[in-house]
Amino acid sequence: MEQEALSISNICGGAVEEVFAREMGIILANIADQNTNPEATRALTLEFKIKPFKDRSGAQIEFACKSKMAGVDTVKGTMFLQRRGTALVAVPHDPRQSRLFNPAAVPEGPDKKLQ
Repeated sequence: MEQEALSISNICGGAVEEVFAREMGIILANIADQNTNPEATRALTLEFKIKPFKDRSGAQIEFACKSKMAGVDTVKGTMFLQRRGTALVAVPHDPRQSRLFNPAAVPEGPDKKLQ
């Protein structure tokens, strides 16, 4: 009986097709991610290292898959430092401005003054 020829489908026990499908799914998700640059190039590299046996009767095959995704776009924000007792914490809004938007500080009529 004739042996099956080596192919991309059966090399490394079928791992190549399985890994390729998984990594391609990750690339597609990265492309669809609104937080990444839509124009950035993604890459998928399949690498095979083939090391012959000393007697040349065959070879050891090592397979690796490397992928490169677009990183998350840079987003800038601010933080402010505030003391709470003896601890220093970061807060998203300037704590010195919070009174401006405090409903209790808004006057109820034209003759009322801010407290």
